[in-house]
Amino acid sequence: MLILDGLGDLPSPALRGQTPLEAARTPVLDGLAGSGLYGLVDPVKPGKIPNTHSGCGTLMGVLPTDLSRLNRGPIEASGAGRKLGIDEIALRANFATLQQRPDGLEIVDRRAGRISSGTDELAAGLSRVDLGDGISAELLPTDQHRCVVVLSGPGLNPEISDSDPGDRGMPAYFQPCVSRIDEAGFTAEKVNLFLEIARTHLAGHPVNRALEAAGRLPANAILMRGAGWGFSLDNVLDMRGVSAAVVAGCNTVIGLARTLGSEVKTDSRFTADANTDLAAKMRTALATLEQYDLVYVHIKAPDLFAHDHQPDLKRAFLEKVDEALKKLEQAGVIITVVADHSTDSNSGAHTADPVPALLFDPSSKAAQNDSPVNFSESACSVGNMPRQSSHQLLLRLLDLMEVPAVR
Repeated sequence: MLILDGLGDLPSPALRGQTPLEAARTPVLDGLAGSGLYGLVDPVKPGKIPNTHSGCGTLMGVLPTDLSRLNRGPIEASGAGRKLGIDEIALRANFATLQQRPDGLEIVDRRAGRISSGTDELAAGLSRVDLGDGISAELLPTDQHRCVVVLSGPGLNPEISDSDPGDRGMPAYFQPCVSRIDEAGFTAEKVNLFLEIARTHLAGHPVNRALEAAGRLPANAILMRGAGWGFSLDNVLDMRGVSAAVVAGCNTVIGLARTLGSEVKTDSRFTADANTDLAAKMRTALATLEQYDLVYVHIKAPDLFAHDHQPDLKRAFLEKVDEALKKLEQAGVIITVVADHSTDSNSGAHTADPVPALLFDPSSKAAQNDSPVNFSESACSVGNMPRQSSHQLLLRLLDLMEVPAVR
């Protein structure tokens, strides 16, 4: 299963009213769709805006009834190799750029210009922060601007608001965390204290001075969201006795895989950006299929280009993905192509739109036909596979693999 993060999109004026997928030259995807099943998939349910962890989580076997338990913080901690104790909560965090204005702290960039180096140095002074009352905080950088904050100590409760407004909340001013229930007021206070300490630490940091001297945005603040305790979940793959592995470089997806008990295949060539080694991912997927029933390959870059309002670069990258797919097509394996969510290159935000998907079985009679389609959002809206949820698509794939319904 190839998960193209943020694959779905909306028509772009920069592409003459086409989506990046519609505008891309993708002969392999077109052939797989024309010789298989293709249609639209709702990552969670119609009208619901997914994110990476809910959209990928469903595809990786999380039951729809358990999606509300997928808090981002613990998933990111798992991806960073940080196992949470019983008195710990984790939050997904971003290095960000804030600017003081007369009416408050303006969020200039939620991702600090997608900072890609120097984050280890920025985080070093925040690796163990005493917040008083037996509470400490630990900042762990993961990939690019992304990081994890772990709070340890008695009396913590994750029912707090996010300080990260998300893309749909921009432009915005910084808002401190507040408690959603009375029992979480103490936690909100400690989180806000850490955010203040982090801003003081990052202001004037040598890494930020160098960034500003080069005309780039400084990573002078931390934004956080998705607080939660550690958790474990049952999943469809375990229930049906399917062994699975995940080829990925994205910390979120690695954390999901570990949380769900799937094997992780990653190395320095697998990144969460456009520099990821697509050919190496495909080779690793095929080698891993010799030991596992189902292998996921996650590719993050389409989502990043859409978030950054770059539909032309998203189109070009999808063409690179298509070229890399030849190796899987030639291997004679069942192939599913789908996405965790749609990301609109115009607004830079996730949307509730369904995503294009295909399911190709080289042993089917249809696979012998030479009837390519322009695999895209518009073609899938009238495809030969009914509109369904990601959960239903996974079950359809397992049935095609002839996996028994009950273990």
